[in-house]
Amino acid sequence: MTPEVKLLRSFLIVAEEANFTRAAVRLHIAQPALSTQIQLLERQLGVRLLDRTTRSVRLTEAGRAVQERGPAALAGLDDVWEAARRAARGELGDLRLAYGASTGYGTVPSLVEAARAGHPGLRIAADLLPTPAIAAAVREARADAGIARAPEAAPGVRMLPLRSERYGVLMAATHPLVSHAPGPVPLAAVADHPLAVHPRDANPGHYDQLTGMFRRVGATPALVERSVSFDPTQRLLRDARTVALVGEGAADGLADWLRWLPLPSDLPALVTRLVLPLEPRTSAAGTRFAALALDHARAYGWL
Repeated sequence: MTPEVKLLRSFLIVAEEANFTRAAVRLHIAQPALSTQIQLLERQLGVRLLDRTTRSVRLTEAGRAVQERGPAALAGLDDVWEAARRAARGELGDLRLAYGASTGYGTVPSLVEAARAGHPGLRIAADLLPTPAIAAAVREARADAGIARAPEAAPGVRMLPLRSERYGVLMAATHPLVSHAPGPVPLAAVADHPLAVHPRDANPGHYDQLTGMFRRVGATPALVERSVSFDPTQRLLRDARTVALVGEGAADGLADWLRWLPLPSDLPALVTRLVLPLEPRTSAAGTRFAALALDHARAYGWL
């Protein structure tokens, strides 16, 4: 039988004080109860730990062995209990994050860096998925949380706004629309140029939002399908004819040959959302990440 941790703690106090009366005072228990605890510990171990007389308490060889190794054993158990508490708070363990390609060059790296800095014990596995698949991954518990740009509403998950960006035009520095600097660029003027878009099935919500904005102003741009994966080189825009509509965050760190100009402020915003399962299935790590992500969004002015 393995002795109880409480008995080991009591023994170490007795060994330190070499006196049952003083040890009982420190432990806030009666002396007879403490003597009973030590006797129980000795019976469980099958060895004598103390030589007792009416005037003194001395450690046996077995007692000295326990006194030498006991504190480290207790510290190890304290680490175990603290790890359990941290895991319950979502500060330790595994977080499975699903994200869309368009969030992978700014939003997701910023959040993952913040999560790892704040909670080094959190192991984060980030999976790149098509935007429509993110809600399904969260709903089916294949991901603890998701980050998606302009996702469609989906059953079995809740979506919280994480980042709201003004739309703008991304184009080559030699593009004719650059003459509108510093902006805004009229949407009707954008429609006169080829517009790079992802296929609708890659992100129906984003696609419908873009095309709906043009319909409302009576314009129909020529659509040029681009790769679903994010292309940091923006090859399609090098012809100085094709443009893309992207959020303001894409304007950070642009290559010298690229320019970003805002669209009119009365147009809908481009919203990135945090995708979470419905309660109560949310994992501790997912709950912790959600709180961190929203705090990060507020701190950086994303909302």
